Amino acid sequence: MSDESNQGPEDNGSPSDEREISLLEAFDRAVALLPAGELAREQLVALRAEIEAQEEMVGDAREMIERLEQVIKKVTSPANRIGIFLGSPARDTAQIVVGGADYYCNVDPRISLARLQKGTRVLVNEAYVIVGDLGFETAGPVTKVAEVLGTDRLRVGAEHGTQSLVLQRSAQLAKAPLKAGDDVRVDANYRVALELLASPQSRDHYLDVVPELPWEKVGGQQEALQAIRDAIELPLLHEELFQKFQHATPKGFLLYGPPGCGKTLIGKATAYNLTKQLRGKSGADMREYFMHIKGPEILNMWVGESERMVREIFATAREKRREGYMPFLFIDEAESILGTRRASRYSSILSTLVPMFCTEMDGIDSLNEVVIILASNRADLIDPAILRPGRIDRKIKVNRPNKEGAREIYRIYLTDDLPYDAALLEGAESKAAAIDALIGRLLETQFAKKEENRLLEVTLRSGRKEALFRSDVISGAIIASVVERAKGMAIKRSIANPVAGIADPGERARANPEGISEADLQVAYNAEYLENEILPATDITEDWLKLIDYDPDNVVKISPVRLLDRAKSKPTSGVI
Repeated sequence: MSDESNQGPEDNGSPSDEREISLLEAFDRAVALLPAGELAREQLVALRAEIEAQEEMVGDAREMIERLEQVIKKVTSPANRIGIFLGSPARDTAQIVVGGADYYCNVDPRISLARLQKGTRVLVNEAYVIVGDLGFETAGPVTKVAEVLGTDRLRVGAEHGTQSLVLQRSAQLAKAPLKAGDDVRVDANYRVALELLASPQSRDHYLDVVPELPWEKVGGQQEALQAIRDAIELPLLHEELFQKFQHATPKGFLLYGPPGCGKTLIGKATAYNLTKQLRGKSGADMREYFMHIKGPEILNMWVGESERMVREIFATAREKRREGYMPFLFIDEAESILGTRRASRYSSILSTLVPMFCTEMDGIDSLNEVVIILASNRADLIDPAILRPGRIDRKIKVNRPNKEGAREIYRIYLTDDLPYDAALLEGAESKAAAIDALIGRLLETQFAKKEENRLLEVTLRSGRKEALFRSDVISGAIIASVVERAKGMAIKRSIANPVAGIADPGERARANPEGISEADLQVAYNAEYLENEILPATDITEDWLKLIDYDPDNVVKISPVRLLDRAKSKPTSGVI
């Protein structure tokens, strides 16, 4: 009986089942051995629910303890470091930088070393083993490229007084066409350039459009045009003669003279015609790249920033030349940034900006790399180091147009295709002849030395006084504005007097002179001077010297006629 009872549990269990049974399963097996109806079995069955509840509670407690152990392990384990991957100098070895220090470290076998890219962030454990790939950082400091060193390195910094650094290119920038002046994002350790950023200001913000502008479209400046044509066209058309005589071509030009006389127009005409000559000579599809720079745009309060802009401008010009363009560097108001290094508001900037400009000019190949054109109303204020031979070799005076020059300018703006007053065309051989006669009458009136045209009284150092008339300060800009004013008058008159109901063209023209009249042009000419848009509002000599062609050292006083008339009409008090 005892043998059978000892073998009972073995018969109920499976010999091949070696797993551990739970307390509840063992309890159920023990209860199953008791015969049905026994009191002990009923008591054990009632006890089972309590055992089941306790077993569940123990299981929950064990699970909570395991979670707490995991939390304790996490909060007590050392933090992983983040480094920057620089490369793989040997098999299964990586070079990283962590906190500014370089390390050669191992790589977790689960991390593919071949997939790691230069510049990516990597996770490093306490043993300095790479255990994770975090990809490229999306934030970081931004700096400006100062120089491209080969295919893998960049020199950055040296702005606002910062130290210059050499960085490596990341995998993202390995084939990017980086240039001096580009903005790049770098890692926090300043070891790798990560991303090329779009510049907040376009590199082409100086670019100006050059229209089709042959020399014939620049009127009233024959001497200036001939001088600049001799300087730029002869070396191209007769290159063998220049080489035979070992004659150097000019590096730069200075266009100086009163405002509104066509200095910018001549600069654009130079760009158009020189590029046309080069295109015809080389047969290549060359285009001009006209960088129109206003002097005050370069001045900056930050130390070194103005010099950096000058370097960037010249670097852009050289880059465009390599791309097949013909770059022209046209600096307007040159005296504001290339002025004499005297004590003034910008003396500290000019003391370094002028030498920087000279250095950049010394490094260019004249007429083959960059053509430099300066424009100024006061050439006497430009630093002599800029104007010396070897830098600005040609100084070309842009004078105010004389009577014949004014005729040419009027004819450029008063074209044959404009509508004119019918009275002007009556009796004329042709429309062109009528326009020429109109311009002749206008010039006779405008260039007359009469009292109503008297404008200034200039007192010289010798004591002599000279009177200047309106024609002495006329310019191409004034003539263009006069024509535009006259067009506006004709347009307003046509709007105010519609004659659409008259079928006959002759009657319609007589009822409403739709076109420009001689009276429109004369009224516009008077308004141009009376409204004082082009003339200084005071008698300050320095302001007027920019407009008149006098030696500044020889002028003592300049008195506008309106101020003289006011002084003459002022009543005296009678008190001695």
